[in-house]
Amino acid sequence: MTRVLLQMENPRASLCFYWEPLMRSVRVEGKVERLSTEESTAYFHSRPRSSQLGANVSDQSKVISGRDVLTRKEAELKALYADPAVAVPKPDHWGGYVVVPHVFEFWQGQSNRVHDRIRFRRPTESEQLSPDAHVGEDGWVYERLAP
Repeated sequence: MTRVLLQMENPRASLCFYWEPLMRSVRVEGKVERLSTEESTAYFHSRPRSSQLGANVSDQSKVISGRDVLTRKEAELKALYADPAVAVPKPDHWGGYVVVPHVFEFWQGQSNRVHDRIRFRRPTESEQLSPDAHVGEDGWVYERLAP
C-alpha cells in the first residue's frame, strides 16, 4: 500500500527527533494534511534539478524489473531536460504533506534517570485541565511529566 493511501486512512503522524550526544529529544504529534498543488509545485521547483529529475524517474513503490529501468529513464530525462532554461515538470503523483502539530514533548535525559519531560499540547474543548497544567498562549497548555 502506498504512503498516500495509508495517509488517507490514518491522517495522523508522530515524529521523534533524538540527539543522543546531547541526551535530548523532541516528539511531535499531529494531523497530516496534503499541501495544495501550488505549494507542492513551488517546493518541487525549489529542490535541486537532480532531485526534480529523480522524482520523475521514480513511480515510487511500484514494482520494477531491475535498476536498469531507473538508470535508463534517468538518462532519457537528463537528455530531454539538458537545457537548464527548460523547467522539469512536477509529476502528477508528486506532492507534499505537512504535519499540523497538536502535541510537542521535549525530553532531556539525566544521568540519574530522573529525566525532564515538558509537554505542550492543545486540550480538547470539554477537557478539565489538571491543576498542575499551565495555560500558555494561543490555546496551548504546557505540563511537566514524570519520567
